[in-house]
Amino acid sequence: MDWYSAHLLAVSIGILLMSAADAFLTGVLLVHGADEVNPVMAVLVYRSVAVFAAFKMAMTGVSIVVMVFLARHRFMRVIRVDLVLYAVLIVYAWLIGYEIWMLKGAGNPPLL
Repeated sequence: MDWYSAHLLAVSIGILLMSAADAFLTGVLLVHGADEVNPVMAVLVYRSVAVFAAFKMAMTGVSIVVMVFLARHRFMRVIRVDLVLYAVLIVYAWLIGYEIWMLKGAGNPPLL
């Protein structure tokens, strides 16, 4: 059995929570007239928000599990995969900040 560092668990949970927050904020922004720019997710979100959320969480969860399994390896022999997890966490934090900034500029944002 492989043992993984506790920091990988914390980063993984952080990414999952931010992914859920991103899905929620995306829905709120769509109600306020925004458009989904990811073409794959746009197909899903405009058909069914539940399918969009389920697919997003499943895709994020599977990706995290694969990256944790490969945490000790190097991506393209250059960067360690555990550092990629940290980069994903930072990008999600930036994305959520950007979505909140867009909500503040939407006129009357809902109370969160």
